[in-house]
Amino acid sequence: MKMIDVHSHIDDERIFRNLESIMKKCEEKNVVVISSGVNFETNRKVLQISEKYPFVKATAGFYPLDSIAEKIRIKRDEDLREIKPFSVEKELLFVKENKEKFVAIGEIGMDFQIAVEYKKEQQEVFEKILNFAKEIGKPVIIHSRKAELECIEILENFKMKKVVMHCFNGRKSLIKKCVRNGWFLTVPPVLVRLNHFKIIAELVPLENLLTETDSPYLSPVKGEINYPWNVEISIKEIAKIKKIEEEKVAEKIFKNATDLFGL
Repeated sequence: MKMIDVHSHIDDERIFRNLESIMKKCEEKNVVVISSGVNFETNRKVLQISEKYPFVKATAGFYPLDSIAEKIRIKRDEDLREIKPFSVEKELLFVKENKEKFVAIGEIGMDFQIAVEYKKEQQEVFEKILNFAKEIGKPVIIHSRKAELECIEILENFKMKKVVMHCFNGRKSLIKKCVRNGWFLTVPPVLVRLNHFKIIAELVPLENLLTETDSPYLSPVKGEINYPWNVEISIKEIAKIKKIEEEKVAEKIFKNATDLFGL
């Protein structure tokens, strides 16, 4: 059974320090891994990892908080990750020069849980990056924590077609809106303990579903490190909820990702 994790952070030290053994297990379990950068440093790191392991693909990220870090006083996000300022303009040039090496732009978006007082600044950067993604013809992976409606409205204004709503926490009406727009929503293995993602698996047609882990975050077991092969848990739960064979779920989700990212 071929599987895919469309959003992870395998550059994170909790995974990176054991990267070789973790990658070996991913290969054994037949998991393609898409690892997302979030800033200057991590974009280069995921790119290096993807060049070493053929089954790993990289995306170039502009995390909402890092992207405006030069203007705000926030030093860490909710997961205690250090927020690192960088020049968005310079990073866009780097990504453009290496656009064939990245399969998507993300994660990008807005975060009103931590930086609600900086809505304007976040929106300006988000719109700039969406313009860039359209220019180079890449899908986008969206972070929309407590900003689900606002992100959707901006994406609609930009007429974005190739969109992945990562770890989407919006209400049912917004989930359905994403589906009507032809976008994809992800199901992380944390659905075994967070009912919201079971609702996504139920409401969203298989044609619009993808699997992610957000490794090392969103573990199916609270307090433990999450790994890319845990997408198998998502597949099993989706199959159970939709009453479809696991192999068929995995096959369709893999095709969804292949078509979207041009793998």
